[in-house]
Amino acid sequence: MAKTLILSILLLFSISLNIYAQNISMQDTYTLEADQVSRVGEDTYVATGNVILKAKDLEFKADKLTYNSKTQEIDAEGSVHLISSVQELKAEKITYNISKETGTAENIQGFLAPFNYICAKKMHKTGPTTFNVYDAKISTCSGRVPDWSVSMYSGNMELGGYMQVNHATTNILDTPFVYIPKLFYPVSTKRQTGLLVPIIGYSNDMGMIGNFRYFIAPDIDYDFTVGLGLYSERGVQPQFEARYAMNNESHFYLAGEYIHDFNSESNIKDRWRTTLSNNYVPIKNLSLNISGDYASDYLYLRDYSDYSIANINKNDMNMFFAETSIKYTNDFIDAKIGYRRDMQFRDTATGFNSTIVEHQPSFRVNKIIKDIPYIFLEYDLSYNRIAASRNVYFANNAKPNNINQNQNELYNRFGAYSKIYTPIDAKIATITPSAYIGYVLWNTENTPFSDTIGYESLDFGGVYFINNELAYKYYGGIGLTVAFKEIYRNYENFRHSINNRLIFGYSPKIEQNGIPDFFSDDITKYEGAVYYEFINTLIGNNWNVNFNIKQGYDMLQEENAVLPLETKLYFNIFNYLYNTTEIYYKHSGPLKKGEHRFQYFTNTTGIKFLKYFYFEGSYTYDTRIYRASPNSNINNTKVNLSAGINIWRFALTGGYEWAGYNETMSVNNLIPTTRNIALLYNAECWSLGAKADFSDYIVNSIDGKYKRNEAKFYLMFSLKGLGDSTIEFLNIDQE
Repeated sequence: MAKTLILSILLLFSISLNIYAQNISMQDTYTLEADQVSRVGEDTYVATGNVILKAKDLEFKADKLTYNSKTQEIDAEGSVHLISSVQELKAEKITYNISKETGTAENIQGFLAPFNYICAKKMHKTGPTTFNVYDAKISTCSGRVPDWSVSMYSGNMELGGYMQVNHATTNILDTPFVYIPKLFYPVSTKRQTGLLVPIIGYSNDMGMIGNFRYFIAPDIDYDFTVGLGLYSERGVQPQFEARYAMNNESHFYLAGEYIHDFNSESNIKDRWRTTLSNNYVPIKNLSLNISGDYASDYLYLRDYSDYSIANINKNDMNMFFAETSIKYTNDFIDAKIGYRRDMQFRDTATGFNSTIVEHQPSFRVNKIIKDIPYIFLEYDLSYNRIAASRNVYFANNAKPNNINQNQNELYNRFGAYSKIYTPIDAKIATITPSAYIGYVLWNTENTPFSDTIGYESLDFGGVYFINNELAYKYYGGIGLTVAFKEIYRNYENFRHSINNRLIFGYSPKIEQNGIPDFFSDDITKYEGAVYYEFINTLIGNNWNVNFNIKQGYDMLQEENAVLPLETKLYFNIFNYLYNTTEIYYKHSGPLKKGEHRFQYFTNTTGIKFLKYFYFEGSYTYDTRIYRASPNSNINNTKVNLSAGINIWRFALTGGYEWAGYNETMSVNNLIPTTRNIALLYNAECWSLGAKADFSDYIVNSIDGKYKRNEAKFYLMFSLKGLGDSTIEFLNIDQE
């Protein structure tokens, strides 16, 4: 039987609905396809055989469907299939009101966005996004017998929110596991208010650990997190975090935590950390900024970074800062004025020290102007009033008094820099000549620079000292870059390209004696060299090779004029074999004292085999890292090995790192520093595993320097749609 109708019944509806038609939006269009459609009475239509009804954003499929055009009710039965953007359900029978968006379904099962599968004996749709379910089961796993599920006597559900479950049991396969009188189950990809997965464990340094956090999301553009860290050997740590995104330019972030640490190894017991990242743009081109990351003491990150609520990057250098500024920007100027405080903690042989540098205030005007015809102009003007102090903390067994504060240093600094360059596009190359000039002035208020009254360098520029209170320097330089056009050829299976560059630069040799080292921009690099750079690239289908070589010649040097050869190699073959190699090699001329032929070497090689196995090894040797004394904790050689295997649903990974100090490129004097191993089981909708990390390092506490061996054990698990977590459940330290 041919399909009878594609409901253009809109025409019939317009005749039969009469006055009721005014209550139907003219944008509502319904289409009906079936093997047979018949009209029963004035307002009722019956469709049978391969029925498809499309109404608003819904699509009904059934063996038989009855539609009342006056009440807009649908009765579908026989292999009923309901499809929309947020659901795909099958049922024995569905009754649905298109206008009110309410209805009832019996013996229903299927998919609910974003990740949930549900089956229920009865489901009542009470509104556009609300449901009541009875004798139901929900899970993020598919199948009649999911790996895990939540069964309930009844539940109230809102799509994009939560399902409130009454008398629930969590099940492993079909076996009940835990009974829960009332449960809130998320059925949304949006952020929802609720308790986050806690961190629970034990450490012989921290004691019993319990870190509990509650996430509050009142709206899409702001949220809060409040937490409480409980450490039986340290104390109680309140935590707070807040975020607000006003628009793309204005955003605010604040995080803070505090603990009275009664077992602190640092020099204080009241320990805290605060993190800020706030930027406000009240009008176009003007921004106000308050940002920072500050901690109370030099061991805070070691003790609490694993439990910190602050959402920031790892701070390996133990550096902290606080800054507030106002900035104005247009096409010709970036002007910024503000206050900044920097602090860094460093270990010493007898304890540790902290260096605090305050810019009070700092002012800077700079820009790279691109709107001038034919040239680019870069300029930078800056002023800083700097108050610096260095505090030295001695271990108890090194000096009776725990702290010795050095004299503060006060400076005024002015800096000026300007560079001009113009790219000239020739037929075979782009030629860019450049020139720059700079000036730095320092004035001290309480710390003499030097006993030297005046000094002038041999080349252009100089450093002068006047009455031990004033130091200034001027300098300049020129440069030329010739970037040849790319030479390439396309073959049938790959592309071959070659790039060449010539780089020339000259800056004078200027003494740095007496000028403070707070600004890297104040250090003038002596240069009088020409470089040649060659880049060779092969790009194929799922493979590529890149080889880069750079050689320099210092025209002003009488000895060692040939600079180290810089080579870089990268290749990736079908994602099964990859390699990165970088070498700085002094291949010509005599060596200076302490200089080596291989100045820098690093290599990383990885192998992947049939997606089941991978292996990666790396070696790094850097002679630019020097150890001042045999007791200093400096390593210039590192070796890393890692491997993993995936069999069925199991993934086993492990890694090992050795580090040490070598005068020549070798693997001598290396000792293990970190080791890790992890085992993970990955199912369709959940994963479970464990990880162990082992590390060795040196600690400088107020009680002295000691070696610390640390073993951390983690439990890793995830439930699809509900989140994942890595929980440290055991931490063992040995001193």
